[in-house]
Amino acid sequence: MRSEAAPSGAPRGARAPDRGEVRVVLFTGGRGSRLLSRELVRHPHVHLTLLVNGYDDGKSTGEIRRFLGDSLGPSDYRKNAGWLAGELGTASAELLELLAYRFPVDCPGDAARAALDRIAVDAGAGGERPAAGVAPPSDVDLERLCGLAPLVRDTLGRAAARLLGEVEASGREPSYRDCSLGNLVFAGLYLDEERSFNRAVRAYTRLLGLPDHLIENVTDGRNAWLVGVTEGGGLLATEEEIVDAARPSRIREIFLVDRPLGPQRSSDLAGLPADEMVSRLRELESPMRPNPAALASLREADLIVFAPGTQHSSLYPSYLTTGVGPAIAGNETALKLLITNIEEDAEIFESTAVDLIERAVFYLQEKDRHAIPTPFLITHYVIHDPTEADGERPYLPLGPVERLEDPRLARIGNYEDGVTGRHNAARILIPFVESRLERRRRPAVAVLLLETRSANKIAQTMVEALRGGIADVPVDCTLYYSCPEPIDVSFSGRLPFRAVNVHSPDRPSDGVTLEACEDDRVDYFVLFDSSGMYRGEDIVNIVSHLTWGRLDAVWGSRRLFVHEIHESYRLRYRHTPLLGAVSYLGSHLLSVSYLLLYGRYVSDTLSGVRAVRAEQLREAGVDLDDPCLNQRLLSRVLRAGGEIFETPVRFFPISPRLVRRTGVSDGLRSLWIILGSRLGGRSRRRADAHGAAGPGSLPAASAPDPLA
Repeated sequence: MRSEAAPSGAPRGARAPDRGEVRVVLFTGGRGSRLLSRELVRHPHVHLTLLVNGYDDGKSTGEIRRFLGDSLGPSDYRKNAGWLAGELGTASAELLELLAYRFPVDCPGDAARAALDRIAVDAGAGGERPAAGVAPPSDVDLERLCGLAPLVRDTLGRAAARLLGEVEASGREPSYRDCSLGNLVFAGLYLDEERSFNRAVRAYTRLLGLPDHLIENVTDGRNAWLVGVTEGGGLLATEEEIVDAARPSRIREIFLVDRPLGPQRSSDLAGLPADEMVSRLRELESPMRPNPAALASLREADLIVFAPGTQHSSLYPSYLTTGVGPAIAGNETALKLLITNIEEDAEIFESTAVDLIERAVFYLQEKDRHAIPTPFLITHYVIHDPTEADGERPYLPLGPVERLEDPRLARIGNYEDGVTGRHNAARILIPFVESRLERRRRPAVAVLLLETRSANKIAQTMVEALRGGIADVPVDCTLYYSCPEPIDVSFSGRLPFRAVNVHSPDRPSDGVTLEACEDDRVDYFVLFDSSGMYRGEDIVNIVSHLTWGRLDAVWGSRRLFVHEIHESYRLRYRHTPLLGAVSYLGSHLLSVSYLLLYGRYVSDTLSGVRAVRAEQLREAGVDLDDPCLNQRLLSRVLRAGGEIFETPVRFFPISPRLVRRTGVSDGLRSLWIILGSRLGGRSRRRADAHGAAGPGSLPAASAPDPLA
């Protein structure tokens, strides 16, 4: 027979809604962090937002910006939207191939316009096909338009028509040489959205079926241009010059200005000494206002990732956005992970991983305008260690790690995926994602009331647990007891936890067993002596430590209340002091045995209040009535290298005539169990360690511990 008293749903004990997801914000460019993004977007419990900036001004993107005159660059948004739609299956292959099409480098303007005309008519809202004239380029397959959904065709047609209308009205047109059709569609949407860049981003991602939150511009969409100064005092007048692989530079500082420098201003600035050039550019600098949606995502994030990539063009400008650093700092509970590059590129020539970290902090503090402590901005640095790498490859050196003020923030190890020069995304990110999920998931705790079948003692334990605040601890708690007398439903029905009576008339002498909990999800078992020697408030004490999720056992210790344990010995052994001395020394002998054999001192090995992971208790196959139960559990947990936390518990001594107490024979058996378990576990532990270090395995440092 198994009867339950369900919780009443009173507000104090009600469980808060669980989102069941980890909100991740990733600062990224166009391609550099694709492996990280792919790992995150594939995870079933990740709600991902990519924060991107639009300062690209090279190739066809620069041509589109010059034609529109007041727009940021669309390329990084287009690239991310394209591969994400393919990964998630939100857009057809025909649409993705069409948007990825690039006009030939020798494409005449009238041929490109003919292709746009065809899209505007065939994919638009109807109308007559224009008279035969110049044909679109032969390598663009516009027949695929017929297979697209009507809403998609309508959006494409509207974008093409708006762009052609702007060409006709302005008397100008962009160069179509090697121009992405996706960039032209984005430009048309920008015009259709009344020149609102952020609304154009939203329209383009919706065209590909992506959710609105997935790709966000980090700023409010106002136009700006990126400029840099090298350590040698050279001027990098455009973003294209900053990323030019043929001109590797060690960059001193970047700036955002509200219009292109142009030949004259560039010439004037280039003639200045380096310090004066920097001062002048700071005067010209235009603070970029943030996108409110981007700030909201940062404030609500569980994990913020500063990705590797082209730092000065794709990443640092995003950090420099006004309000981004304070928003990150204001989210005190998020993990904030900075991943440094594995290899050098033109933007970080002669830089180190430590340099990248320090520059990231510089820009997150808006060039020292905000004195934000670094741990509020970045909680972990993941740095690839190239110490044993092939010397011919351009690995980014570590640099002077002693310059990092707090070495606890650094995770230095092998984070490369083979020898690809790319990060192993799963090895880096999944531990952080899982740690967030584990924190959000409430552990399921089964409290087993042992050593009594008295309704009064069970009710007393429940009352004390309630008084101790069990309803306020974020766990899913179920209390199991065995009692032939039913407990008043008017009382038990108001409990903020499940209370299950496992008493069976067929086996009236049986107490609580593990089999009674087989049908329930249990992460931890709390074994509680409910005979009256311990207080129910200490159930709360034990359970509160289980919310950490890192402990394998929590052990209640009477010895940590020194006065109480001495008083209990005096009360119990006041007529037999010699027996009391033997008991006192014997209990210490058990503790010393653990110290000598396992390297862990457990002050109270005979406690009647303890919690262990469910798998440890179930796999041990122990009898809950075994007088040596504690030693079997402690030996098993310590032999496996488990984490045990001791916490003080109250104790009231009761005569051995009324309750079961540990005797001398039980103590000797306990010593034998401790020794036998330690010696018997050596070969198994060595075998396990050998098996874990199989071919191709990586050192533990390769997987960052987000809680370390």
